[in-house]
Amino acid sequence: MLNFGKTKRATWNVFVLVALSGVLFGSNTAPAADKFITVASTSSTQNSGLFDHLLPKFKAATGISVRVVAVGTGAAIRLARAGDADVLLVHHRPSEDRFVADGYAEKRYPLMHNNFLIVGPSGDPAGIADMTDSAKALGKIASAKAIFASRGDESGTHKREQ
Repeated sequence: MLNFGKTKRATWNVFVLVALSGVLFGSNTAPAADKFITVASTSSTQNSGLFDHLLPKFKAATGISVRVVAVGTGAAIRLARAGDADVLLVHHRPSEDRFVADGYAEKRYPLMHNNFLIVGPSGDPAGIADMTDSAKALGKIASAKAIFASRGDESGTHKREQ
């Protein structure tokens, strides 16, 4: 079993497994049923279908299985800090930078980005319908004391809302 997650430095915050497989594991790695890595990722990445597309290719190229634990950003980072994940794929830049600064990874690699869409009642009580800056729109919702429902789960989305 590959177990990179038992030391701080071995926990990566990049998920470019297919691109890095030749570098990290050698291009001619023989398949072995007991080899696996664990990816702590956001549920939005799991739901996107990215893993369904990439992981079979990674397994075919390396013989290494990938176990995905899809949770919010906060939970994923806690898993990686505890050494229970080998790869971390999250979306809250300040938390990622802190993870690197605290010595759990040597570098952060940007891979994807999120677009935020705010949906509300047709009456638009906060007057944000024509806004394109989500941070300013959320500020305006707060200033108007309009009702806002949040996941409240320490996910990257929740942190961006705050």
